[in-house]
Amino acid sequence: DPELLARYQSIVGALNYCATHTRPDIAYSVGRLSRAMAFPTPELMEDAERVLSYLHRTRRIGLRYEADDLPVHGYSDSDWALQHSTTGFVFKYQRAAISWGSRKQATIALSSCEAEIVAASDSAKEAVYMGRLFTELGMHDGSPISLGVDNQAARDLAYNPQHHERTKHIERRHFWIRELVENGQLVVPLVKTDDNLSDFFTKPLEPTKFISMRNHIMNYEHE
Repeated sequence: DPELLARYQSIVGALNYCATHTRPDIAYSVGRLSRAMAFPTPELMEDAERVLSYLHRTRRIGLRYEADDLPVHGYSDSDWALQHSTTGFVFKYQRAAISWGSRKQATIALSSCEAEIVAASDSAKEAVYMGRLFTELGMHDGSPISLGVDNQAARDLAYNPQHHERTKHIERRHFWIRELVENGQLVVPLVKTDDNLSDFFTKPLEPTKFISMRNHIMNYEHE
């Protein structure tokens, strides 16, 4: 249906603008909707309109920044799927998100560890950009950027230069994160799953957890 296609692409395009600029809380939903831009269904149209309705109900919510002493820091996570997993990341500064993303991974991960290291390596690119940007602004002292993960195996791979049977099939480019760690540009602390804010960008969450993480990411205190 050409009319359905045009309307769907128009709505999702507008939602994507919001998701990448001021509303990280719809980034995951918009990312999923964007995967069907060429072949939308009536059900997907309903989902897109549901996101529009959510934006209307929460139109007074926005990113709220407050001065604090924490340096820019980020989190990385993935939702392991049998086909293409989803990478999620978020970087915070002054109590709210300044950069975030929810993306389908280009390759099929054969394990949750692989999905996590792919996500961490992709997120590390944003960490490098953040370090350079803040350095140019005179707001970074050259210390490593923190990129928290909640998977012990992926965290170990970021520091361990040895290959194992379980990881030798992973593309070498995904271990670029090791070079950043060795060069002192990045540290990869292990964080609790409940404290990993990037989980927000990898999967649907039940309402209570969604609102809690949204308010934390956007530094918003009230519904």
